[in-house]
Amino acid sequence: MPPCCICYTTDPGYLLPTFVSAIQARRHTAVASADIAIYSFGETSSAARAFDHACQTEGIRFFSVRAEEIGGASAMLARLFLTRFVPSEYKQFLYIDGDTQITESLDPLVDYPVPPGQFLAATDPMTFAILGRTKHDRDISEYFSSIGIPAGAENNYFNTGVLRINREGWEELGLGAWNLFRKHERRSRFPDQDALNIVGGANRIPMSLAWNFPIFMRNSRVETIIKPRIYHFMGSPKPWHGVFLPWGASVYQPYVEAVKKYPDLAAYLSVMPLQKKLRYMLQQHYKQGLETVTWGFSERRNRILNYENSLTRA
Repeated sequence: MPPCCICYTTDPGYLLPTFVSAIQARRHTAVASADIAIYSFGETSSAARAFDHACQTEGIRFFSVRAEEIGGASAMLARLFLTRFVPSEYKQFLYIDGDTQITESLDPLVDYPVPPGQFLAATDPMTFAILGRTKHDRDISEYFSSIGIPAGAENNYFNTGVLRINREGWEELGLGAWNLFRKHERRSRFPDQDALNIVGGANRIPMSLAWNFPIFMRNSRVETIIKPRIYHFMGSPKPWHGVFLPWGASVYQPYVEAVKKYPDLAAYLSVMPLQKKLRYMLQQHYKQGLETVTWGFSERRNRILNYENSLTRA
């Protein structure tokens, strides 16, 4: 058994996109370095059979997990409880959100020597806007303050969509974040992410955005410099909803190919109503123009590149 498990946690709504990302992870990771595993919460028995069969064919492990094993929390929070359901033989984790696509080798990240009690995470894109002058930028700074992020520490706020974790110490961090989440749930916009930032900020090692690249940053003129390996489709629409900007048909195609190869999974590829699709198409055209100006030709772009240049680690 390899020392690392590349972990996905999902609920029924994200089963298909998670499966597609896991296929890509398997293709881009040495078999001797890591196993790929999907931990599914709340799926029907028929879904479990269909995805288990497809996963076995693709060299992916599939597990149905009871919500009771994570204290009744949602799948969104399951990353906090990895030590409870991921087999103890794995001493290292690479957690990846299901709304991602992987285009290059994950081996450098899998092989990175994460010390006990620590984890790698990329800075969240919100932090690159907090020194701006717009109301949106001020709102972000005020939000960080409201949840207990100390003044001066906002730049260290990280995204939890991709986490490279040493198992040793993660149970304590996860439990601390879970307890904090339950205490301040109503105040939080980003539940587990906010809690993990507050509890585990000092344990985080900065990681390149190449391993967690927000798709909207394609409009920021940084993609060719950062050279992403994992694309993270934050917000809506998602790539399985159709062909939208700033991605195209090639990004939507893996979901089509998955249901073509495994017809039993076709019911899990959502079809967007035409009116909503047209609205998203107009929205994405508008956002591309706006983000190109506000991110690609502003101080935000410089802050992104300065962050990347400051890294001495993954």
